[in-house]
Amino acid sequence: MSDLFKQVSDHQGKATAIVGMTKNVGKTVTLNHLVKEYEKSGVVVGLISAGYDGERFDRLTLKEKPRIYTPKGSVIATAEACFKAADAVLELIEITNFSTPLGPVCLAEVKREGLVELAGPGSVSSLKHIISSLLSLGAGHVLVDGAINRLASASPLVTDATILASGASLGPTMDDVIKKTIFRKELFTKTVPEEKALLKAAHDGIEKGNAALLHRNGNDFRVESVRGIIPLLAGAQLLDKCREETAALVFGGALVDDTLLDIMESFKKLPLVVVNDATRVFISPEIYYRFLSRGGDIFVLNEMKLLAVTLNPTDPSGRDYNPGLFLEKMKDVLKPYPVYDLVYQEGMVQ
Repeated sequence: MSDLFKQVSDHQGKATAIVGMTKNVGKTVTLNHLVKEYEKSGVVVGLISAGYDGERFDRLTLKEKPRIYTPKGSVIATAEACFKAADAVLELIEITNFSTPLGPVCLAEVKREGLVELAGPGSVSSLKHIISSLLSLGAGHVLVDGAINRLASASPLVTDATILASGASLGPTMDDVIKKTIFRKELFTKTVPEEKALLKAAHDGIEKGNAALLHRNGNDFRVESVRGIIPLLAGAQLLDKCREETAALVFGGALVDDTLLDIMESFKKLPLVVVNDATRVFISPEIYYRFLSRGGDIFVLNEMKLLAVTLNPTDPSGRDYNPGLFLEKMKDVLKPYPVYDLVYQEGMVQ
């Protein structure tokens, strides 16, 4: 049993997202590693993608990619068109009402082990429904393939935990890759507000509207919910309603750079910013750290569970890193979160 698999098993959740920070960072290697560990353990694994993955060649570089392995007895959700491309023998169980550019999502059992392509829906509600279906078909655990631009898979409303895949293709230098990975780790590990009254008020505000302002009233908060808010104009619409006593801005949708910039321009003392969960945060490191340096902070209503980070020290363009050095540096800066290079460490064991 590998250390990564033990962590996933010990967490005792029903679904885990594997999120790649960009292409070629080893997301599929991580997915296949866990699939094979589940196969050895005798646990039926379910597989789904929040998008499209497992194709034989990268559509941009035309280089061969690792494909997704499915053991006999596993259950998968993939688009109808992917059945023909499968090396595995699949038995159709159900054609769902969820659609993709490659046709409706189908549920199938793997009758003979082999390689598959996975194509699935990208919304929280659809992923949640299909995961439930895979579990009802006998999956002991569901692995959800995702990417940084398909963050629905990592939402705590969809999966119980997340594994983040990073690697050399993320940036021009090792230091740049490390900084970007630290930034994503910081976002993925955002916590709920410590002040219970504020947390309750934030929940109340989102239940009644798309966004909310929390105005401090002694030890309590007056909640001003906003309905029908336009996501791209959320910051401006909320700021129009701000008061001196506004302690927090709560967003049900996306948090973007322009919103944080508007907040920094409008307040001397920055209010707290609260979002549903970390998958709703789409901000740049530059703006994020500027916001923190001004005394601001970002909290979530639903915390994600980051289990581990996996690394790929190689890049298709030839910009490869020393795997031992890369691993040790990442372990040092990402503590206490475990970091693995599954290929390098497996080679060391052998």
